[in-house]
Amino acid sequence: MINALLIDDEPAARASLALELRLHCPQLCVLGEAGSVAEALAALHQHPQAGLLFLDIQLSDGSGFDVLNSIDARRFKIIFTTAYSEYALRAIKFSPLDYLLKPIDAEELKAAVEKALQQEAPNWREHLQQLMQQFNTSLAPARIALSTADGIHLHQLKNILRCAADGNYSYVFFADGSKLLVAKTLRELEDLLLPHGFERIHKSHLINMEHLSRYHNRLSGEVEMTDGAILPVSQRKKAHLLELLSRFKG
Repeated sequence: MINALLIDDEPAARASLALELRLHCPQLCVLGEAGSVAEALAALHQHPQAGLLFLDIQLSDGSGFDVLNSIDARRFKIIFTTAYSEYALRAIKFSPLDYLLKPIDAEELKAAVEKALQQEAPNWREHLQQLMQQFNTSLAPARIALSTADGIHLHQLKNILRCAADGNYSYVFFADGSKLLVAKTLRELEDLLLPHGFERIHKSHLINMEHLSRYHNRLSGEVEMTDGAILPVSQRKKAHLLELLSRFKG
């Protein structure tokens, strides 16, 4: 038996995880929940016997890393729970710490808990600074090389507003009003840009979330970009986009 705390800024996510744990992980006892860094620190103080943290990376008043940086050298096991893509989590994947992607799959949850039960609690503080550096690097803005008929163009990712499919090619639109027709499918651009704050909202559209100015709740949904473009949101992508937007509200 191991005692756990659930730390996530979304009450629905905590409730869903608690239910999955009751159904699939009877060897685990949930002592409490928290939705912010402050609440997490209070819960850790109240429950010193907690041996496992389910820790969301993005909290309402900071991050899961802020929680870890603010506590003593207690040894406990950590399973990160997050909506970030696997690309952005490669640093965690190759560290002693485990993670689960939302929405959490029951089989992956059982495997992660079983792994936590079998292993000794790592000295995560030894790895935390390196982990944070690698994680921030994986999310840091960078340049991208875009191939066109006349050569290769280098652009800062922060200057890309959106990308639109055009068969086996794609148009890339920039903040200065220019655009490029590049020799990549939208799926290929998605694989390159997803770790850097871009989201696929439609089969034909990939957007930079930093340049999203408004969401229109009509039809299946539409977004307005900072260049004034109005783009449709597919029904399949709507729930994920709204979840991301709820994090901005938090």
